[in-house]
Amino acid sequence: MKPQSDTISLILKNYTLCEFCAGRLLSKFDGKPQSKLLGKKLLKKFSKSSDKKCHVCKNIFDNLDNMFSNIYEKSSSFDFKTFHIGITLKPSLLERDDNLKSKFKIKGIENIKFSLASELTKKISRRTNLIRVVNDPDLTIQANFKDESCTLRAKPMFVYGRYTKNTRKIPQQKKQCTRCNGFGCHNCDFNGIKNVQSVESEISNLLIKKFDANQIKINWIGGEDQSSLVLGNGRPFFAKIINPKKRNRILRKSFELDGIHLSELQKMSIQPKGSIAFKSQVSITIDAEKPISSIQLRKLKNLENIEIKDPSRDKKYTKKQIYTVHYKKLGKKSFKLDLLIDGGIPLKSFVQNSDVFPNVSDLVKNRCICRTLDFKNIQI
Repeated sequence: MKPQSDTISLILKNYTLCEFCAGRLLSKFDGKPQSKLLGKKLLKKFSKSSDKKCHVCKNIFDNLDNMFSNIYEKSSSFDFKTFHIGITLKPSLLERDDNLKSKFKIKGIENIKFSLASELTKKISRRTNLIRVVNDPDLTIQANFKDESCTLRAKPMFVYGRYTKNTRKIPQQKKQCTRCNGFGCHNCDFNGIKNVQSVESEISNLLIKKFDANQIKINWIGGEDQSSLVLGNGRPFFAKIINPKKRNRILRKSFELDGIHLSELQKMSIQPKGSIAFKSQVSITIDAEKPISSIQLRKLKNLENIEIKDPSRDKKYTKKQIYTVHYKKLGKKSFKLDLLIDGGIPLKSFVQNSDVFPNVSDLVKNRCICRTLDFKNIQI
């Protein structure tokens, strides 16, 4: 008898193996590709029964059909073309597999996790005609053989769009519940968020319903106060759609929501990284503490093509610039200021006495405050 056969005989004499584990562990000595069929042939050749519980896996492969049925049932609600499978096993099973391979110096074969994943992949691919990929799959499946459960998670989607806001009562972002400080309580239905309308909640509700998703995270291109209007072409945003089940649904370019108009909506494969430079065309209505003259207002023209510094906000100091300035006197103590500026300038601080330099109050030698601050257009 050949030495390889002696080793196979020794292993099967001391350890009961199922057809899957025999085909995997003993393929190294038989010189053939590992498979369940090889394991069946080797057990038959050496007159070993596979009726007893496998020393390594404890017949875990017998649970494959149940696990597959569970995965297939859950995956039927997802749109996906590619998938990847992860396996969770009891540590004791992995230890037995490693110990046997170490004792008989078995190298260069699949571990039991890979083998289970391969068998499940075959079943899923046969039923769905879809393929398994390692990098960036549409659907990630985690099969937990410790408690015979499975979890499915879809790859995030990204949506770009713009919104306009024609009412002064809607804040941009959701507000944290003041009762529980965001931890969740009866007052906020345990989601940590105040039950008030916002641009964020309107966009999130639309996309969650549209793509049957769990959550939406929005990357805003600038921001505004609740009292500010957003007009013109609207403020751009990027939305990350977390765990979308229905990724193939068509997204219309525009939607009318409650007080908000969405436009330029489009699905994206990725979201741009880092901060995005933008310019804002803003209109600010300003009230002065004392009567203000036309001579004082002319000084505002000095702001054109000037850099704005905000030492309290940016220690590294990022250059921000004002490009155009137009002003109009509205009354003895009020005036309107139209600006084209870089995004990121704190406009209320720029109007009031503050560390922002230069600021309107210092320039006109009159304490000023913002009455209204509206965005007419935003360029990226």
